[in-house]
Amino acid sequence: MFRRIIEILSNPLLYYVDKSGNSVFRNFCLVKETGNLYKTSIPKANAGKALEYRFQLDKYLKRVYILTPVILYFIFIHLKFSLIGLLFFEFLWVLIITGARLYISSLYSDYLVSHFGKYEAAEFNPPVPKEKIREYVGLYKSKAVAIVVLVVLLFIPSFILQGVLNFDLSPKHNKFKQAVSVANTYFALYPKTESVYDKRAYAKFMSKDYEGALNDYKTVLDMSGKRFGKRDFVRFANLLYLQKKMSTPQEAVDVFNEYVTKKKMSTLEASQMLWVESIFKIENNIPEGIPQKYDELLTSVDSKDVNNKFYISCDKAYMYYLLEQYGAALNAYNMLISYAQGNQEMFVKELKSLYAERGWTKKRMGDDYGANADFISAGIPYNNLKEYEPSYSKQEFVVEKSLF
Repeated sequence: MFRRIIEILSNPLLYYVDKSGNSVFRNFCLVKETGNLYKTSIPKANAGKALEYRFQLDKYLKRVYILTPVILYFIFIHLKFSLIGLLFFEFLWVLIITGARLYISSLYSDYLVSHFGKYEAAEFNPPVPKEKIREYVGLYKSKAVAIVVLVVLLFIPSFILQGVLNFDLSPKHNKFKQAVSVANTYFALYPKTESVYDKRAYAKFMSKDYEGALNDYKTVLDMSGKRFGKRDFVRFANLLYLQKKMSTPQEAVDVFNEYVTKKKMSTLEASQMLWVESIFKIENNIPEGIPQKYDELLTSVDSKDVNNKFYISCDKAYMYYLLEQYGAALNAYNMLISYAQGNQEMFVKELKSLYAERGWTKKRMGDDYGANADFISAGIPYNNLKEYEPSYSKQEFVVEKSLF
């Protein structure tokens, strides 16, 4: 059937008179009954006028063919990308093209009926040699290839714009306002991409457009749907930072959790997101609920997944220390060290930091003797002990160098 449609579309003939003297006009059908047959010989002058009308209708149809994908394309790229949206626009494109052909076909049919009377539906099979048909098909395929090449050429500037964007954002140039303009130009012409949103968010931040940067991060997190990618760690950290600038720390946490719940994450990724949230809450003096969220995460982990349970429990003990809940931290470290000692084939490397962290916990509780014993067990030189005390760095905007 596809080959048949190609032959119909590539055939430039629109009218012929068969051996029986019947006049046959080509209509706009693509599958069957592609001709309108009159069992009479229509004068050439009259047939010529019908073909002139047909040529005019073809011009209108070609405009629809060209303008429809262009208009739908520019509408589509200014909406949030989704697979459902893409399928909808493809369906809409087919619907518009089909509707236009049906409408044009009805106009042509009405013209023929009004000038020559009723016709019979028949196949449009002009007496053309097979070699000529192959020539028509060849020319049609050449035009199709030319259109594909043109489309490819139209997308070449997108790579140029991305190159200019990277150039503007590089440490040597730091042309952030220009980078925002380049990104805006890219979005005006080409489909939205996550990486360009990330770059524009960084450029907006450096231009002190914090609200614009925040909105870009929200948009890119929505674009990726349930998928959680490696760049989402930076996006979520910056989301917290920027939302805090625009409102309050508590609202930043609420927005953070709103987007986290949309993502489908592994246990490791969920624990890393909880770590980011917990450090942020401790830094901003809103520590409520941190241990409880770790308990909820531990409950959700399969009992056979001992690795993740162990490391999440380590994070929980670390948070107890930062929360200055030293008694709870000590109990947690006691259990972790006991478990690691009993499973040294799996967690022997972790004993060093666990002993050191428990040592600092005991020191904060006034047990210097117990602390020194743990420091000795850790085997850490005295001058390096401070590096193992649980702590956190003040949150700053995170720049992903690999992005550009």
